Amino acid sequence: MDAALDTHDASRVFIMRNVEVFSDGSGGVCALEIVSPPFSARDRFYFDTPALTTFIEQLANIERTLVGEARLGQQFEEPYVLFRGNGRGHINVSGLLIDQSEHGQKLEFSLTTDQTALGSLIAGLREVTDARAA
Repeated sequence: MDAALDTHDASRVFIMRNVEVFSDGSGGVCALEIVSPPFSARDRFYFDTPALTTFIEQLANIERTLVGEARLGQQFEEPYVLFRGNGRGHINVSGLLIDQSEHGQKLEFSLTTDQTALGSLIAGLREVTDARAA
């Protein structure tokens, strides 16, 4: 299943494709697609901290209160995505993606949207957790 942030700007993309939660509850993986001009990336993104359900609740809190942070990544490694509400309806989405291959590249990205964009992402991620619970 996919979960996409509706950024209200076709030139800015944040999509978690084929989100999978591991059966042992240790985390999950997705194909993360980012477009934040002039850069773009598509990479396998593994996450274990916090649990996906906690991340969803953090996003819902930002949508409701307009403040706070929601961070998803790995406990012992750098790749992460971070959503931060500024209290006025603006949401900054940032993160760090790392390619561990021979060339060892990194991409730090940032894009801005508003709290109305969070609903589609939250709904998509809830579909993933609901399907796993069923």
